[in-house]
Amino acid sequence: MKKILCCVLAVLMMTAMFAGCGNNGKQILVAEKESAGEGVATTHEDFADYQYTAVDTQAKALMEVNAGTADAAVIDYVMSIGSIGEGTDYEALVVEGEGYAEEQYGIAFRKGSDLTAKVNEIIRELKADGTLAEIAKKYKLEDILLGDAQSDAFKQAETDSDYDYVMKKGKLVIGITYFAPMNYENENGELVGFETEFAKAVCAKLGVEPVFQEISWSAKETELASKNIDCIWNGMTITEERQENMSVSIPYMENKQVKVVKSK
Repeated sequence: MKKILCCVLAVLMMTAMFAGCGNNGKQILVAEKESAGEGVATTHEDFADYQYTAVDTQAKALMEVNAGTADAAVIDYVMSIGSIGEGTDYEALVVEGEGYAEEQYGIAFRKGSDLTAKVNEIIRELKADGTLAEIAKKYKLEDILLGDAQSDAFKQAETDSDYDYVMKKGKLVIGITYFAPMNYENENGELVGFETEFAKAVCAKLGVEPVFQEISWSAKETELASKNIDCIWNGMTITEERQENMSVSIPYMENKQVKVVKSK
């Protein structure tokens, strides 16, 4: 019996040793593949000593930290609101530090799309009449909602009539990923969230049906260009590269990346 016990202990010790060798003794950091979080995780000096691993979604990143298979995650600040801490499924998780890479959210349409200007007009209307603020307050996002934006930096050349294409279909196919509080399923299996309600409000003014389609975030540009979706509307960070390759709306919300760890 003692011999068997010794063998078992030896195997466990070897397993632990090899696990440590697998990550060179470094702490493991996770973030969503091809996201703003990944950009911070792979370039910021604060994470130089971590071993980085990409995951499919921000929700998966939180699951990894909560399960102890990762030591830290870099996610959108908006996701940390209401998703971690007391009263959530991840009560043991907390934000550590002040955050990184302040950014703004926008909606992406196909390059040269004339639908962008139409949606910009509606966004301004929803801001002016208080509708957008009301939706934001429901999801505890009112403090990071942006006012009107008139900057020339967000004006796009309009060539193709995406507007006619969408109006003829009678529906706007919206590419999303699931993460609270933007797009997620409630306890009844219904799709809810800030972006969900925001998109529905815009579509109501356009006179079309919103159709929400889950996509792989890393394939979002391909999905858009091939017309599998009509827009990317899911807490998308506005970058110069995205403005060059797609038609991006005026910004409507502030965000930043934050480090999430287990509370000590």
